[in-house]
Amino acid sequence: MKNLVIDKAAIKANLDAVKARARGVQIWADLTGDAFGLGLVATAKLLRQEGIRAFAVSDPRDARALRDAGFTEETLMMLRSTADEKELRELIDLNVVCTIGSYEAAVALNGIAEEHKTVVEVQIKIDTGLGRYGFIVSETDKIANIYRFMSNLAVVGVFSSYAQSWKSRKATLQQLEALKQVLETLHNQGFETGMAHICDSAALFAYDFDLLDAVRVGTAFSGRVAGKAAAGLTKVGYIEAGIEEVGWFPKGHRVGGLVLKKPARLAVVSVGYYHGFGITRHEQGQSVWDMLRAWRRRPTVKLGNTKLRIVGEVGMMHTILDVTDVKCRVGDAVTMDVDPVNVKGLKRIYR
Repeated sequence: MKNLVIDKAAIKANLDAVKARARGVQIWADLTGDAFGLGLVATAKLLRQEGIRAFAVSDPRDARALRDAGFTEETLMMLRSTADEKELRELIDLNVVCTIGSYEAAVALNGIAEEHKTVVEVQIKIDTGLGRYGFIVSETDKIANIYRFMSNLAVVGVFSSYAQSWKSRKATLQQLEALKQVLETLHNQGFETGMAHICDSAALFAYDFDLLDAVRVGTAFSGRVAGKAAAGLTKVGYIEAGIEEVGWFPKGHRVGGLVLKKPARLAVVSVGYYHGFGITRHEQGQSVWDMLRAWRRRPTVKLGNTKLRIVGEVGMMHTILDVTDVKCRVGDAVTMDVDPVNVKGLKRIYR
């Protein structure tokens, strides 16, 4: 018995916290990466029940899955700029708001829209520092030409993405001001920029910056925002798994790279880093200090309300627990804290 458990009430509570921080501006639910592991369609349905009507995805297949699931009236936006003809045709067929992050993408989409005898709604992506997908801030002339010459594209928004909102207030504010400068330049040329947005989950809960017209929220729904713990959010997602082996082992017995210093009763659970347990997403590849902080935040395993110590390192397919002073037996269920975005190979259940 191994399942990823998603608490629907916790997602709703996190959405309430998002609404409070959003201060009345529109909320885009970012469902990238299977809704950051929460489940694309199930999460979208839950959010729709709570009043969310705008959803952002990063793959045309996700847009297709939502339309097929009955999201026919909701606004869907493709966050990723693409000039791929096949993807653009599918996005047009699905009535998705497309992102334009380059002049080449604009030319490609305008041509296909003209062929279809339709006008496609687009949002223009500005690269203010993240370094992927978007016009750089000095390319306002290229953006202006979209307005002037591409009659089959209707610009309904201009947006950007923060690069370090979870750790740098200064860099985040600089990106916000860069986007505002682009918007001002376009307004001064007489162009209507539509909805402007840049704020993500981390910035929404870390700062009180100008939110512009909308916020894009993804990780906040799971309560697992990068950086310091965000007040008002509850972590969503844990693995529930049964103990499969229990036994006593003598002093000196080797468990992986660890040698027992005294006799111990150990339990085995067949969940490991392959399933996403013990993986720390935001610290990976960062500084030594980031990795030290990740080490201090060792993954948590509980039997009821009792916290269990992990013996040695988390294995690929298993985790060994010290249950010397704990009453337990094969079949008892433990819970293992995990970020849903990292989980694979497990059935997802909702409670």
